Amino acid sequence: MVGSLVIALVVIAVAVWGGRRALARGGSPHVTDGASVRRFFTYAVLLGLLFVAGNGVVGLLARVLDPGNPTEYLEGLDEMLAQQTAFAVVGVPLYVVVAAWTRSRVRDDPSEAASRGFTFYLTAAQVVSLVLTLLAVQATVGWALGAPQMGAQFAELLVWGGSWLAHRFVERRVVGRDVLTVAGLLGAALGLGFTAAGVVMLVAHVVGQVLQIPSSQTAMDPSLLQLGVMTLVAGLPVWAVCWVVPARRLQRGTLWHVLVLLVGVAGGLLTAVVGASVALDRVVVWLVRGTGADATAQLQALPPALGALLVGSLVWLYHRSVLRAGGTGPDTEPGTGPETAPDTGRTEVRRAYDYLLAGVGLVAAAVGLVVMIVAGVEGLSGTDVVLVGGSDPVDTVIAAGTLLVLGGPVWWLFWRRLERAEQADPVAERRSGSRRVYVLLLFGVAGVAAVAALLFGVVGVLQDVFAGSVGPQTLQNVRYPLGIIVTSGLVAAYHWTVLRADRGVLGEQQHGPRYVLLVGPADPDVAREAHARTGGVVNLVARTDVEAAPWPVDELAATLAGLPDAGIVVVADDKGGLRTIPVTPP
Repeated sequence: MVGSLVIALVVIAVAVWGGRRALARGGSPHVTDGASVRRFFTYAVLLGLLFVAGNGVVGLLARVLDPGNPTEYLEGLDEMLAQQTAFAVVGVPLYVVVAAWTRSRVRDDPSEAASRGFTFYLTAAQVVSLVLTLLAVQATVGWALGAPQMGAQFAELLVWGGSWLAHRFVERRVVGRDVLTVAGLLGAALGLGFTAAGVVMLVAHVVGQVLQIPSSQTAMDPSLLQLGVMTLVAGLPVWAVCWVVPARRLQRGTLWHVLVLLVGVAGGLLTAVVGASVALDRVVVWLVRGTGADATAQLQALPPALGALLVGSLVWLYHRSVLRAGGTGPDTEPGTGPETAPDTGRTEVRRAYDYLLAGVGLVAAAVGLVVMIVAGVEGLSGTDVVLVGGSDPVDTVIAAGTLLVLGGPVWWLFWRRLERAEQADPVAERRSGSRRVYVLLLFGVAGVAAVAALLFGVVGVLQDVFAGSVGPQTLQNVRYPLGIIVTSGLVAAYHWTVLRADRGVLGEQQHGPRYVLLVGPADPDVAREAHARTGGVVNLVARTDVEAAPWPVDELAATLAGLPDAGIVVVADDKGGLRTIPVTPP
C-alpha cells in the first residue's frame, strides 16, 4: 500500500512537471484554456503532499521527543515505522519541489494568486493545520497539568502549528493584511469557540465549588478546571492572532459582518439564551423536588449553564460594541463613529442585527412550544416518557416553559423594535434585504418542516391502522410530528401575513421601473431621490470619461415618471441630456 502511494505521487509529480515543460517549449502563455484543470491537479497534489509529509514528520519526530515510552507502545509504533519513514523521505522533497514551483508561478503570474485553486489550497491547509494544532495544544497543556501524554502531541504541535503559521503568512502576503479571508474567518471562529468553551468550564468549576454541587465526572476524567485551562490556552492565542490583533485594520466587508453578526452576536445571544434556559430549568426542578439527594443531582447542569449564560452574554456584548466602534452597528451610520454623528436613520447592518436577534428568540420559543405540545400529547396518551433529564415527565414541561419564558420575550422585544421602524419608514423597512431574507427564510423553513412532519405523522398513523392497533400508542407515536406541525404552522402562517402585507405596501409604492441604473456623476443623493420617486431598486455608477457635473434632478424625475411600471432601464447623463436605455436581463 505504501509503495503504491509513493509511486502514484511520483507519477503525478512527474506528469505535472512534464506538462509545464511542454507548455514552456510550445511558447504558450501562463493562462491557457487548461489553466483551471492544471491548477486543480497542482493544488490537489500540493495539499495531499502536505498531509503526507506532515504525518511522516510527526511520526518520526514523536519518537525523538518521547523516547521513554513503554516497550509495548514502541512495539506498536514500530509497525508504522516504514510508513512514517516513506511519508517523510518521499513526501517532504516532493512537497518542497511542488511548493517552489507554485511560488514561482505566483510570483510571475498575478492571476495565479487570485485563482480559486490557490485560494482553496491556502484555506484548506490553514483550517486542517489549525484544527490539529488546537487539539495538540489541548493535549500538551493537559500533560503539563498531569494528564498522561505521549510525544506525538508535541510533534503535532510543532509540525502543524508551524504549517498553520507559514500558510497564514503566505496568505497575508498575497491577499493583504487588511482583508479577512475565509481561512481567517474560520480561524477566528474556532479560536473564539475554544476560548468561550474554556471560560465556560472555568466558571462552571468555580460555581460548582462555591455551591458545593457534585460533578458528574469520574475520577479518571480530567477535572473541569483542567479541561477549562486546556481549552482556553488552546483557543485564546488563535483568537488573538486571527481577530483581536488585526481587528482594527480589517476591512468591513461581507466576511467581516458574517463573523461579527452571525458568529459573535447571534452565536453569543443563542448561547446565553440556552444557558439561561437550562439554569432556570434546573433551579425550578430543584425547587419542585425539594432538597433531597435526587433533587441535588439535578443541579449538576447548573454550573455549566451559568457559565454559558455569562460567556454568551459577554460575547454578544463584545461583538455589539465592535459593530458600534466600526461605525456600522445598531446605533450608528456607516462612515460615522459613535462620537462624531448621531443616529440619522437605519442601516442595513442595524436591520440585520435586529432580525438576527429576533430570529434567535423565535427559534428558542418555537423549540419550547414543540416540547410543550409533545408533553401535552404524552399526558393525553397516558404515557410517562421523559424527554429531558430527570426521572419525572414534569421535567419536560419545565424545560419547555423555560424556553418559552426566555425565547418569547427576546423575540417580542426585537420584533417590536422592527415594527416601530416599519411604521416610521414603511417602504424602506419592508424593502430591505434583511427583512426579505428573515421573512422568506422563516416562512420557507417552517413550511418545509410542517410538510415533512405531516408526512411522518401520516405514516405513523397508517402503520397502526394497517396493523389494527390504533389506540393511545398511536397518539404517542405521532407526538413529535404533531408538535412540529402546530408550531411550524403558526410560524409559517404569521410570517405569510407579514409577507403579504409587505408586498401590498410595496406594490402600492411601485410607480416606475423596478430597476434603474444611473450612469453619471457620483451623487448618492440623486440615487436616493430616484428610489423614492420610483419605488424600485436604484444603483449609481460614476463615469470617468466626462467631467463631473450635477445631475438635472427635475429632468431625471420627469424622465422616470414617464417610464413603464415594470422593467429595467439605464439612465445615462450625457452632455446633451439624459439618455434612457431599456434593457432586459440576460
